[in-house]
Amino acid sequence: MSDNARDKVAIGILGSGGRIRGVLNNVMQAGEGRVSIRAAYDPNPEAIRVTRELFGDAVEACDSEEALLNHPDISWVFIGSVNNLHKRHILGALKAGKHVFSEKPLATTLEDCLAIRDAVAASDRTFALGLVLRYSELYQKVRSVLDSGVLGELISAEFNETLSFNHGGFIFGDWRRSQELSGGHMLEKCCHDLDLAGWFVGSLPMRVASFGGRRFFVPENAGRMDEIGPNEKGLQAYRSWETVTQKVLNPFTSGADIWDHQVAILEYANGVRATFHTNCNAGIPERRILLLGSKAALRADLIAGTIEVGKIGWDEKPEVVFSDATDGHGGGDRIMAREFCRTMLEGAPPYASVREGLVSAVTAFAMDQSVAEKRIVDLAPVWKSAGI
Repeated sequence: MSDNARDKVAIGILGSGGRIRGVLNNVMQAGEGRVSIRAAYDPNPEAIRVTRELFGDAVEACDSEEALLNHPDISWVFIGSVNNLHKRHILGALKAGKHVFSEKPLATTLEDCLAIRDAVAASDRTFALGLVLRYSELYQKVRSVLDSGVLGELISAEFNETLSFNHGGFIFGDWRRSQELSGGHMLEKCCHDLDLAGWFVGSLPMRVASFGGRRFFVPENAGRMDEIGPNEKGLQAYRSWETVTQKVLNPFTSGADIWDHQVAILEYANGVRATFHTNCNAGIPERRILLLGSKAALRADLIAGTIEVGKIGWDEKPEVVFSDATDGHGGGDRIMAREFCRTMLEGAPPYASVREGLVSAVTAFAMDQSVAEKRIVDLAPVWKSAGI
């Protein structure tokens, strides 16, 4: 057994929002009685109320971050706080001697990411990052197809994430709309996709060019909510994701300072070139990849739940090698919970930790820097300074 393995685990929640509650609901089921939630802290009393309603009154409501971090009964801290608090919370948990699971992204600045990297390296604690798509069966299958060599040498790739209108409205109506709090849309939402891109390409991006802006979620388009009208439950278009703990402002007049669409070109160290495209108001939502190799191509769409492989040759036709539409994470939440229980209880290494979080964050930072400065960003000096 690993030094980090144990028979039972008690968890503390720091930042008890909807996402981390969902993660822990799956963890509790997968833990089969060996995992408990002992305490929680969130500045929003409603979040604590809903947390105790979901997990039971035995969950202690702490009155401060420090009380949660230094709680003597917990060995793991699950961090679901706003992105720009990740550094403070992760470092605080490590200093208190706790193991840490943090929701993505790693942090909102390069300096914060490196500080987390150094703190984890200096500790003897386990750190895991919630890059849930790595656990999806669909993306695990993509990885296995690549490993089989059927595509030959990977030459180029396309990645995208286009969002339904209510998903986009949610992002532009809650805290994610703030560059300061979230780090921007490319970091907050698309770090999953940038992580997958690096994982599948098998190399670091060295040059990045990007273009983006906000053209749809602006005040002059607010009438679109009335044009579409409410759904059968009376929920307003673009604001239907609101919950008792997550209020959604008018996404067109919320004062958002993030971008609602962006395209990017990436050149990797191994010579692969790739594109990425995101849009927060899509009539056809997709999370699709296209990998073009010297012998075959692979096309996968998480929302459709399919993977096709087409070999290059006379009369060859694409073959469906995977078909299982589940949810927006491709069933990854359930698998992540199961595997993460192995991490907590048996000491198994997590699928994603500091390096994966750092690489995806740096890629997002470079894309946004390219848009802001209207130039190609050279990442070679960043990787050298980061020791990667």
